[in-house]
Amino acid sequence: MAQSIQIHPKSAVSSTAGALRIVLLYAVFSGLWILLSDRAVGMLVHDPEAMTLLSILKGWVFVAVTAAMLFVMVKRLVEQTANREARLNTLIHAIPDLVWLKDPQGVYLGCNRAFERLFGAPEAEIIGKTDYDFVDKELADFFRDQDRKAIAAGATRENKERVTLAETGQEVVLETLKTPMYDGHGVLIGVLGIGRDITEHTRLVSERTRLEAQLQQAQKMELVGRFAGGVAHDYNNMLGVILANADLALYGKPLDYPERKHLEEILRAAKHSADLTRQLLAFARQQPVDPRLLDLNQSIADLKAVLGRLVGPEVQLRWSLAPGLGKVLMDPTQLDQVLTNLLVNARDAISGTGQIEVATSNRTLTLADCAALVEARPGDHVCLSISDTGCGMAPDLVARIFEPFFTTKGEGRGTGLGLAMVHGVVKQNRGTILVESAPGKGTRFQVLLPRVEAPIS
Repeated sequence: MAQSIQIHPKSAVSSTAGALRIVLLYAVFSGLWILLSDRAVGMLVHDPEAMTLLSILKGWVFVAVTAAMLFVMVKRLVEQTANREARLNTLIHAIPDLVWLKDPQGVYLGCNRAFERLFGAPEAEIIGKTDYDFVDKELADFFRDQDRKAIAAGATRENKERVTLAETGQEVVLETLKTPMYDGHGVLIGVLGIGRDITEHTRLVSERTRLEAQLQQAQKMELVGRFAGGVAHDYNNMLGVILANADLALYGKPLDYPERKHLEEILRAAKHSADLTRQLLAFARQQPVDPRLLDLNQSIADLKAVLGRLVGPEVQLRWSLAPGLGKVLMDPTQLDQVLTNLLVNARDAISGTGQIEVATSNRTLTLADCAALVEARPGDHVCLSISDTGCGMAPDLVARIFEPFFTTKGEGRGTGLGLAMVHGVVKQNRGTILVESAPGKGTRFQVLLPRVEAPIS
């Protein structure tokens, strides 16, 4: 447990010893002076009048000598004290942490230059005042309460404080240590405070936590993708057998064949299952692709009519296609799948009327941008953005939306594979997908695909 700060007893003993040495030296000198000077006067002068004058002169000489001795000793003492104080002030003011000292009533006794930034005032204007003279009552009450807790505990107490520096207006997080100080007799003389700026450390810890969570999510999605791919392949093989045998059973059967409707139901269900299998393979990045050099603006323009019918008349579909857009290398079918699934997802998030915006733009990812994104690569990209004015999602839902079979829709309204497929397609094309959403504020998906100037041979 941290201890309080106390003026060391040895310091008091040392001061007393020094004072006693001076007193003893003065007493010895005075005694010798009186004894020797009186004898010398008696031996040298016998006239009473001359003896009186010599005694007066002897007294003035004694005063002058003792004054000179006291001057020298006091001067040395003051210089030593001043040097120690100068060294201490230099040390305190050189410390980047905020350092301050208050008396037991909360009145400031001193502070360093780093602390001056908190109140935006020099030390001379801070000394003799309290927190209530510089900050609002709520924060001042908090500071005073922490002082009292440190005094009551009789030991160092640690707490975190979020404050705004009056000098710059910057909000910082301080890790504060407050320690009661006592003199050599154990009497409380004040509270020493040291505040360390941990704003950057707090930000880095938060960023590391976020990146670790993203990495874990990416690793989980990779494992799920491998599992889904293996299951999809086996499932696809079995579907092939079902479809082939159902087709053979239907071959040559008349329309009024009694079992025809049952066989058609088998075919319909098997084909639907085959569609789900293709989505699983897309999520697992194992579907065969035929990448081509595409202009997203042109591809979107070709699909405008289809996409307009897809969202329905109650939802306004806006287009914001940037001129001079770069090209991407991607399978056109995959682009259709991404657009269709994202638009359907946006439409389902809107209850009643609303708006969806489809936008394109050129974007360059820097190393700093990629540091905040898992699996992102620096360089020029083309961004496809789809925003809606729907219900939005809470952060815990955003973290899971790309998981296969996870859906926020009601029963029978979704398979939970649409966004999983989009995620797989984007990753298969070396891209990155970002999601911004909040309850009641809609959702925006940003698909970043590497920009290319010519087909890769």
